[in-house]
Amino acid sequence: MNDSRQTEGKRKRRISPAVALWFIAPIFGELFSGSAPLNEYLNPITILLFGMLYGSGAILIREFIVRFKKGWISLLLMGMAYGIYEEGLMVRSFFDPHWVDLGKLGEYGRAAGVNWVWTEHLTIYHALISITASIVFVEMLYPKLRKQSWAKTRGIIFHSIAFTATLLVGALINPYDAPDYWLGACWLAIIGLVVAAWQAPTGLKESAPHKCARPRRFLWFTFMATFVYHFLLYWIQENNSPHFVVSMLLIAVYWLFMLWLIYRWSGNFKGWDDRHKLALIIGGLSFFLVIGPLTTGAEVPILYYSNPLFLVLLWLAYRKVNKRVNIESEDSTAVIQ
Repeated sequence: MNDSRQTEGKRKRRISPAVALWFIAPIFGELFSGSAPLNEYLNPITILLFGMLYGSGAILIREFIVRFKKGWISLLLMGMAYGIYEEGLMVRSFFDPHWVDLGKLGEYGRAAGVNWVWTEHLTIYHALISITASIVFVEMLYPKLRKQSWAKTRGIIFHSIAFTATLLVGALINPYDAPDYWLGACWLAIIGLVVAAWQAPTGLKESAPHKCARPRRFLWFTFMATFVYHFLLYWIQENNSPHFVVSMLLIAVYWLFMLWLIYRWSGNFKGWDDRHKLALIIGGLSFFLVIGPLTTGAEVPILYYSNPLFLVLLWLAYRKVNKRVNIESEDSTAVIQ
């Protein structure tokens, strides 16, 4: 058994975790969401650009979290900062009323030159999916390296340059002339979130752990939570009601409540393991993979083939993690005995 584990470990190390994250972050952020279907995604220039943006951004954020020993609160805050960087500064979808993916959110919630509901929606999406989910997912693929730094000084410099260069690319892709004061507000928000992440505690105040729910509950919970959220988002923009400020408050309260439920069901983040965390991620991603063919499959038929394949790959990843956790549990039990 030891020989097989060593062989598996050597096989994993052929691909460094940083390289894996560089590719997986844009897959979660763009490919699984349907924003970039597989036929569009499989373009060397597209892969490079998304890697520079999502991949390098995720690597830099993870280095911040690991090197300064921060926790999940800081990770979410840094993910929000990333969302503002991409959508507010790079592609400027926060401000462009004709951005391709806006739909009716280009009208509902638009005031003073800002698409406010869209801004909140994309900031939350990138924080939860593009950054947090991708980092946690790759750490589960490399469990023995999850507390280690994945990038040396040269790597940090390289990814910093690559990530910053996407601003120039974004200006070419969408040269929307957003007011300077709103761009300045984006920079201030990013700085504020980074400072908050720096100051944030590693976790919440110590409390008595509760019994952890089964992994399947986390899977169905995040699937349904994501479904309900997008249904409500669709409903309010179609009905142009309630006032967008009320909708933004409801969205914030909704996701804070969802995070609180996860906190309780996970035994205050003390009773769960990688099976629960992966189920949480798969549930959220599965919504996008299921809803894509149902809503846009006629226009993008490749979704009928690519998304079932992605679901199978996620299921295989869960089987792999489940097997590893079970072996670790058996080993720890044997040691105790």
